[in-house]
Amino acid sequence: MPSQATNYFYTLVAMGVVSLMLTNAFEGQVGALESTGEKKELRRLMEAVAAEGTELVSITEATGATVKVSIEAPTQIGNRQYWVRLESDGSKAWVEGGFGEPWTGTLLREAYLPWNVSASGTYRGGYGTLSLNCTDLGSGSVLVMGRWEDG
Repeated sequence: MPSQATNYFYTLVAMGVVSLMLTNAFEGQVGALESTGEKKELRRLMEAVAAEGTELVSITEATGATVKVSIEAPTQIGNRQYWVRLESDGSKAWVEGGFGEPWTGTLLREAYLPWNVSASGTYRGGYGTLSLNCTDLGSGSVLVMGRWEDG
């Protein structure tokens, strides 16, 4: 007949294993919630860049002036380094964003700009203020993203 102490020991070990499993499950859910919030914040920033870029293109095309604006951007989103980039090809222009390094990080989402825009530039979170500069070249507008520099 097994002793009473052995039964208590096995019960204690089983309770420990179950509590570890529950702890890991809760940590996984918390991580997923944090990740969702970080993606939403990056999406909001990308949409703000696309909206400002569209507005700058409209002003530039209407007046022919060069327009420069700064956008307040967070240094980090959550505890993660992020990047935002403007890209274009012959038919469209868009805003990309992601976490990690700009050229190796995972692309999360695209927000589109007007079709007649040549767009370029990358901004890494935490490196100065994000700036957009738009110039009309006659054949179309050029939108450039970078860090804000005085002058």
